[in-house]
Amino acid sequence: MEIQLSGMCGNSPKNKLAEDLSVALLTGDTKTLNHLLTDDSVVELVGGEHYPLSSILEGAASIPELLKLTIEHAISHGKVAAVSGNWVTCRGIRFAFSDHYTFATTKGTEVAAASCYRIMLP
Repeated sequence: MEIQLSGMCGNSPKNKLAEDLSVALLTGDTKTLNHLLTDDSVVELVGGEHYPLSSILEGAASIPELLKLTIEHAISHGKVAAVSGNWVTCRGIRFAFSDHYTFATTKGTEVAAASCYRIMLP
């Protein structure tokens, strides 16, 4: 699997955390997810399901056939952050995504909630 990061996180720990969380959600990296999500966090796939932390750690939001992941932007302000990009599956199917996070505190060391938008591209 190839992962290309945004390069936008240089002096912003919150941008880096948001970017790391998106990568972890899409790849199923449970160690990172455990570290970055609060115990009562909820992840919403917009237009679909709401997943508690336990389901996320079981891979509910990950992409099993992920071939290439590109993070285009990672931004944060106050208690919120957003990450956008795209991915390609092993079958050549392309998706765009935008993940919106709410930090548990303004310090921004853990995420309490996520809304994840997933759009299949032509």
